[in-house]
Amino acid sequence: MSARPERKRSTLSGRNPIAPAAETPQEPPAAAPAPVAPAAPSESVTEPQAAAPKKRSKYPPKVSFYQEQEDTDRIRGAIMHTIPYEGVRSLSQFLSGAAMKEVERLERQYNDGKPFPPVGARELPQGRPMGE
Repeated sequence: MSARPERKRSTLSGRNPIAPAAETPQEPPAAAPAPVAPAAPSESVTEPQAAAPKKRSKYPPKVSFYQEQEDTDRIRGAIMHTIPYEGVRSLSQFLSGAAMKEVERLERQYNDGKPFPPVGARELPQGRPMGE
């Protein structure tokens, strides 16, 4: 009989997904970053720092929301039956276009046609509105 090959050890064994252990770097850091000069007294401490540009994906970020199934079915039906006339070929394309038309209307009505300041994903009120 031949001997069994040695069992391979997983790199994940002994790790805890809730509190992962701190890993030691494989390579030493290349160079220490240059010291940053202190902020000038005229600058406000509460101003947010400019974020580094985010890496763009091939696709835009996904957005989700709740909608009645009957409404979703009507939207899909409208898209399917008007592809040759309107050129809209996907639910995402249709909903994005419809939402942007409404945003432009609101900007014209309430903000002199100028874009509103942008708001991040977690900055809108979340959960069920009070009193409902």
